[in-house]
Amino acid sequence: MLYEGRRRDGTPFDLALKFDAQGRWHDVVQPAPAALPRTGWLIKRATRADAGHRPRVVKTWIDAPFYARSALATRLFGEEVRAVHESLALGRFRSPVVQSMLPYRMPRAFW
Repeated sequence: MLYEGRRRDGTPFDLALKFDAQGRWHDVVQPAPAALPRTGWLIKRATRADAGHRPRVVKTWIDAPFYARSALATRLFGEEVRAVHESLALGRFRSPVVQSMLPYRMPRAFW
């Protein structure tokens, strides 16, 4: 599980955990940063992957003005994996324009 963000003051935070077959977790070092394409609403997004590997977006399920959820194909810790990736832009969420859109549903992709 990889989790990271940037506080309003610009300082980063992150968490990287790896789970074993018994469900026990272990702290691990974050893999290398890897760029992803922007969403349809132009939200910047990035992920982590093994050095030299380029992750790809398999499918985007939710693409909204401040949030996106997608499936990725990537390589982490030497293993080819499918991952769920989420991006949240709280600065956009605070925008009056986005706030006025909240009563309306964004189109979603279904599995």
